[in-house]
Amino acid sequence: MFEFIVQAAMAIIGLCLLASLVLIIRTKNEFIRAVVSDMVFYSMVSFYLLWTIGNDTQISYEIVLLAALVGGVLPTMSIARIISKGRR
Repeated sequence: MFEFIVQAAMAIIGLCLLASLVLIIRTKNEFIRAVVSDMVFYSMVSFYLLWTIGNDTQISYEIVLLAALVGGVLPTMSIARIISKGRR
């Protein structure tokens, strides 16, 4: 039962990831692209985390923590630069 729930969550996250990628391709607004790119990144991290529940790896949670740390700081700075159009 638990494996079914994990696979269903992976399917839902995969569909959201595809919808986000389609939105990035179809939109012309760079603000929307910047925000949705963060959503794509966190969707991939959560998909990997769900995958590691069913598959044994040595450094699975370290990768997720590093991705969350790096993914929390750098995208915020890049979105701020995009919104301010490069001004400091």
